[in-house]
Amino acid sequence: MESNNITYQDLKNYKYDLKRERSVYFIQLYKIIDLLLIKTTPKFLHSWRVFIYRMFGASIGEGVKISASAKLLYPWNITIGNHCWIGDNVELYSVDKIIIGNNVAFAHNIFVATAAHDVNKILFPTIKKRIVIKDEAWISSNVFINMGVTLNKGVVVGSASVVTKDLPEGYICVGNPAKPLKERKTK
Repeated sequence: MESNNITYQDLKNYKYDLKRERSVYFIQLYKIIDLLLIKTTPKFLHSWRVFIYRMFGASIGEGVKISASAKLLYPWNITIGNHCWIGDNVELYSVDKIIIGNNVAFAHNIFVATAAHDVNKILFPTIKKRIVIKDEAWISSNVFINMGVTLNKGVVVGSASVVTKDLPEGYICVGNPAKPLKERKTK
């Protein structure tokens, strides 16, 4: 294919213009504490990790278990309900709000992205939208959840799925993009 002289993005003139809601020093302090006092903790020290995340502004309910290898980018943009599990290598890329209900389970290797870039503008600006994951959802391994979506109550997202749109209550959803496969039946 022949290339034309159209410029699609100009990164030389890119400027990150979203507010991080905290100073650069506060963010760096959090990153150091995360590296030294969260990432190095044994698996069973969930309450210690929750304590530190709360110190940095996260709203976290009771009985929450967060893996030491999980990454919470900006804890002050994260709300987690009661009795949730955040598994190994889950990344909550919380440039915007991530709101997680009660009894939500994240398996491992999951990326929850509240930000991206506007590919239709030459200066490639960063854009953001919140993500809401309602009560009793289960996100299986190796899932990507895109900005601006809501996973409704009781949703199951199957392994290796890509969530680009809201998913309906009580359905098992799979694929790229994730779509409802069948109703979730519990006994």
